[in-house]
Amino acid sequence: MKGPIGFGRMVNLVMNIILGLCMTLVILVAVGAPLAPEAIIESWFASFCIGYTFGDLIPIASAGPAICKALKMRNPIGFYVINSIVLGAYFGTIILFGNALINNLPTMGWGAVFGFFMGFWPIAVGAAIVLVIIFLWLAQKIAASVSGFDPTKMPPAQEA
Repeated sequence: MKGPIGFGRMVNLVMNIILGLCMTLVILVAVGAPLAPEAIIESWFASFCIGYTFGDLIPIASAGPAICKALKMRNPIGFYVINSIVLGAYFGTIILFGNALINNLPTMGWGAVFGFFMGFWPIAVGAAIVLVIIFLWLAQKIAASVSGFDPTKMPPAQEA
């Protein structure tokens, strides 16, 4: 877990622990389900596994910086917000769809999967964006201390 790859994996790990738990609570409350420990643990575990796996497989962390570079964004606050929106939209979507698939496909079929997903997508993505804005800095600080790599201390990239 050292260096830039360790940093990325640690950010992914910390953020998905937080996103999994908070999105679990948001969606369970939104659907009117009781906040039973079993439901919270099952949903958090599924959310974490889905988010972490897809965060590791798809290099989504490079999408926000690429958008900022294309927009010639130099403001660090704007960069952070755009990056958070991209990450939140991605993780909110993938975690919600994965949970909709797990919970609805076996018993109610594809119609229920897509119906649930479309019905709760705005709530899930909105919550995920807010959570990423709030907690990404913390995940990055933890990752920097564990991995020994801090991208904020890198020299600025030279424009071609």
